[in-house]
Amino acid sequence: MYVKPYAILSSVILAAGFAGQALAQGATQAGAAKSISIGIVDRQKVITSFAKAQQAAEELKKAEDQVRGMLESSNKKFEDAKAAKKPQSELEALQKNLQKDIDAAYTKAQTRAQNLEAQLEKDIDKAIKDEADAHKLDTVLVKDSVLLGGIDITDGVVKRLPATAAAPAKTTTK
Repeated sequence: MYVKPYAILSSVILAAGFAGQALAQGATQAGAAKSISIGIVDRQKVITSFAKAQQAAEELKKAEDQVRGMLESSNKKFEDAKAAKKPQSELEALQKNLQKDIDAAYTKAQTRAQNLEAQLEKDIDKAIKDEADAHKLDTVLVKDSVLLGGIDITDGVVKRLPATAAAPAKTTTK
């Protein structure tokens, strides 16, 4: 999902960390420099373990299906109007109105997707930061970009993720 930007960022952070450590060791006596604690996290495992992310995916799938249904319904309405030999001006007005409705639904779905993604990122980043603080880590990198070493904090991050919102109460009909 976000592997490339995080991999590049992680590589830059790792390189900067090593450069900083080398400078610190060069400026002080050997052994007197503070060691850097590095953690690693499997972001894909965190996302797939996050129930809130699964709920968001389901919600977005429903919104996508709704927009697709609107598109198919609109196409049928337009084709029916065309088959009924409606005047061109009426067909154009119908097409314009149908497209306006589709655009509104698409924009709403897209905005919701962006909001959900931002909230999920915020929750995941907070869980990573909290777990890193608990382990007194200076740096946390994405596991895919690390060849060797680092403390894997993935399971702790998953445990720190907020619980999903309660499902809406089901209403019963008589």
